[in-house]
Amino acid sequence: MKRLLLLMLALCMALVSLPAAAERENFTEGQTITIAPGEVRTVEIGDVMSNGLAAVYVKNEKGHGMISVGQMTRWIILNTIGGSIIANCGDVNVTADIAEVGELYAKDGGFVSLRGKDFRTENGQGLRIKATEASAVRVRIGEIECKGPNFGLYAELNDGSTLMMNAKKLKYDGEMGLWLQIRGQGKGDEIRASISIDELEGTKDALDLQQYNSGYYSVLRFGKVTAGNIGLKLMPERGTATDILVEGDINSGRVGVRLFSDDTIKLIVLGTINAPEAPIMVVNMSGKSGVGVNSETQGILVWRIIPTASGHTVMLEGGNETAVESASTEVLEKAIRYIIRTEESDKATFTLMKEDGEEIRMSFGYPVACEGERVLVEAQAADGYTVTGVMNGEDEKVPLEQDENGNWYFDMPRGGGISLFAVIEPAN
Repeated sequence: MKRLLLLMLALCMALVSLPAAAERENFTEGQTITIAPGEVRTVEIGDVMSNGLAAVYVKNEKGHGMISVGQMTRWIILNTIGGSIIANCGDVNVTADIAEVGELYAKDGGFVSLRGKDFRTENGQGLRIKATEASAVRVRIGEIECKGPNFGLYAELNDGSTLMMNAKKLKYDGEMGLWLQIRGQGKGDEIRASISIDELEGTKDALDLQQYNSGYYSVLRFGKVTAGNIGLKLMPERGTATDILVEGDINSGRVGVRLFSDDTIKLIVLGTINAPEAPIMVVNMSGKSGVGVNSETQGILVWRIIPTASGHTVMLEGGNETAVESASTEVLEKAIRYIIRTEESDKATFTLMKEDGEEIRMSFGYPVACEGERVLVEAQAADGYTVTGVMNGEDEKVPLEQDENGNWYFDMPRGGGISLFAVIEPAN
């Protein structure tokens, strides 16, 4: 699945043909450049140290954009209608109050590209992105680190537009780290977001994803997620498709993942979900139990979930109160597919089987089992070696039990966390 998601990321990156190369020009703070429809301009911004009194500003000849006098609320502005702007930027630091790193706005088939190093504000907000009318925005930056009341990165996509983004880190001391809205405004065009962030961190919520109408597809990849309140807040409407890969852990002060029972989401967490109130919170909007979570083609794959103090991995939220309904939560908890890690080498390989002897099912390229399922483990040693045991555990190694036929086995525990390796010795 990891390879599949990375392939989809690459495909999303290729969906928008990049404009032809243009002659580069230096670009100074406070300067304005006009871009004609269909024209391509490449600008070099360099390092920006701003107290909020000047702005880097690019506009289209149709007059779209903002012109501010005095203190700027957004101080890198790249807006276009039909034309293309390619901007290369160095380190950006802003000390002004209520400042944003910048605004990128593409309209009417336009294209905006921003490549930079690290963007920081001391008392402001992050990057605001908007693409509409089949336009595209591409962002490749190092770190965004902001302090302020609202967001670190806000992205709004409308009417068949595309966002492609790569960042090393997004850290926000405020309401949310990444706020992503995808809308169609009734046109039914497919809107695609391809976002890759190594570290996503929010003092309150790390991600707030909202998708409206149908026919949309987005792929999100995070290295690890940290939040004070909610790690991933997911609210796509039925008919949209969202694939999310978290390569590391989700650590949250309250809720790890919050989603709706009708969500059509594929969420893969290769690490651990750790949240004391609810590792996974399902909002039961339609009276159904986990329509998305309980599906074989959609739902949640995770290596490990740390249960709450009451022993739950999933909680139900109904109305304004958190309600634990044993029958419904039991269905949801047993629908989660836990990834089985195997430490394979040139000396040993594994075959995982069900009790009936069939090989265990694969889900998006990973061997998985649900809570309570028994898995038989067969370890094959390479020539010249023999397997003397099979162990489970990351830090503390525990040997697997053997049944009456000599097969190693385990029953998938609540919360998963299975990691197998074979004990190998040279053959006599």
